[in-house]
Amino acid sequence: MHFFILVAFWALRYLVPVVAFSPHEGIKKSPLPMTSHSEVVEPLDSSRRKVLQILTASVAFQGLNFDVAHASGGATAGGAYLLSAKQRYNQRVKAGVQGFVDLQRNVVSGNLEGLTVYFTSEEVGSWKDVSVAGYLLANAFRRSSTTPPDSLPSVKKWKAFAAEVDNLQKSFKKKDVKGVKASYDKALGLLNDYLDAVELPSILEIN
Repeated sequence: MHFFILVAFWALRYLVPVVAFSPHEGIKKSPLPMTSHSEVVEPLDSSRRKVLQILTASVAFQGLNFDVAHASGGATAGGAYLLSAKQRYNQRVKAGVQGFVDLQRNVVSGNLEGLTVYFTSEEVGSWKDVSVAGYLLANAFRRSSTTPPDSLPSVKKWKAFAAEVDNLQKSFKKKDVKGVKASYDKALGLLNDYLDAVELPSILEIN
């Protein structure tokens, strides 16, 4: 953006006067009659306005392009969109992971009632919150705004983990202790794969 402002200043300061008084036209072919100062300044001011309008439109267009790119996910995985997503969702994902890991005692002991709060609460650290934040963070790891979310490795790993958590919840509703333990153990491994894909610490490091 600063580049276009500098170009505009340069054009108004140097380019327009050169164009207005170019020696290639006018004097050699047909000398101009004497004119008043206002008659000379008026076309010069008009030229300045035209150049300024063109450059202003160009700056506006560049700004629009930046906004569209930012809103659609940015051009690269290292762009502003990913940084913004990390700032928004990293802590929520970590809190949800911590909550899921904390279920281990209840799962091992067979106390399934201890899982109720995690799956029914809507607070940060619950499954309902991390199920949203986890997906949105995974979706930010894209190299192009046109890439389908389901083709992203991070999204695939999130969905694999979420699917196993769904299996866990089905077993939980049936009060199937063995089913809960099997799904929980499998989900932990899938969760580590997801954390690696979104550049977050492993379960052990978070815990």
